[in-house]
Amino acid sequence: MDTFPLVEARNQLGQLVGRVRHGHVEELEELRRLRDEADIAEAEARRAAPTGPPITHDEFMAQLDAEDAQAAAS
Repeated sequence: MDTFPLVEARNQLGQLVGRVRHGHVEELEELRRLRDEADIAEAEARRAAPTGPPITHDEFMAQLDAEDAQAAAS
């Protein structure tokens, strides 16, 4: 089993999920856990250093999804 730092796992989530779909089903839960941990860490970091008005959970998750899509496109 490979291990990845949280940020790297989050940035490569699409690739890692692809590997899971091809026979590494037991890794799927680990990937989800890592993604959740990375999201929580990001939320805590943003809360500690606010750069604007507060946002809802849904808005925060939409921002993360948009950032992931942008990172995957580059």
